[in-house]
Amino acid sequence: MSKDPQLEHIMASTQTMTTTAVAREYGMTARKLNQLLESAGVQRKVNKNWELCTAHQKRGLVTINEYPFMHKGGQLDAAITMKWTQIGRLLIHDIIHNHSN
Repeated sequence: MSKDPQLEHIMASTQTMTTTAVAREYGMTARKLNQLLESAGVQRKVNKNWELCTAHQKRGLVTINEYPFMHKGGQLDAAITMKWTQIGRLLIHDIIHNHSN
């Protein structure tokens, strides 16, 4: 059985990663990976942001962080970031592997 270096890399990591960083590991853009995950039913776009579909929300696939900031005009706002956990990255690996076969 041949070893999958990408899978070994995922298993060795404990870091969360942005979609851009995960996509880069597979030689694709974040836009292409987001579209692939959407077509696989993992996530959907809501109000210009990607969020996990209901069936995947409690699986530990991502971490969500909110960062407050202030606009130049003084208005408070928050940016939300979604980062993929090791479990999420394994799912992405499987989706990409199955999509390419």
